[in-house]
Amino acid sequence: MSARASSRPADLEAVRAFGAYVRMLRENARGAGRGKPLRQLARETGIAPSVLSRGERGLQDLRRPEYLDRLAPHLGVRPSVLRRVATVITGADVERLRPHAPSEETATLPARTAGRMLWAKLRRELDRLQDAPPETIEALLSYVEFLSARGRVR
Repeated sequence: MSARASSRPADLEAVRAFGAYVRMLRENARGAGRGKPLRQLARETGIAPSVLSRGERGLQDLRRPEYLDRLAPHLGVRPSVLRRVATVITGADVERLRPHAPSEETATLPARTAGRMLWAKLRRELDRLQDAPPETIEALLSYVEFLSARGRVR
């Protein structure tokens, strides 16, 4: 189903948000995407480059199970996590997740001090999730478990 065939604005926003999330994962130089060109991801997944391009721009829905299962391993995300994200992600989420340059407050600090500041910020954000729906907590926990497992592999 393409985004154009979808008639509800919420559906269009979800398609755009998920497409932006896929692009962000693909372009992430540090993650499994490692800054992959779109054509390379297309070759690895067997999904046509035009489909990926349209999907990343929110013109085609990449949330279909056959796309999710093929994309996940090449973007460094477990398929179960990518499926869950596909059901809940919004445009605001994508903006919050987008990689940023080191902030002014941590860029010039020694790594240990910057790490402490970032942990404090993470704890504050987690505290704000106290009343979040269970599916949000489940998705976050799955992603943290994924990151922990990936960190042990390196």
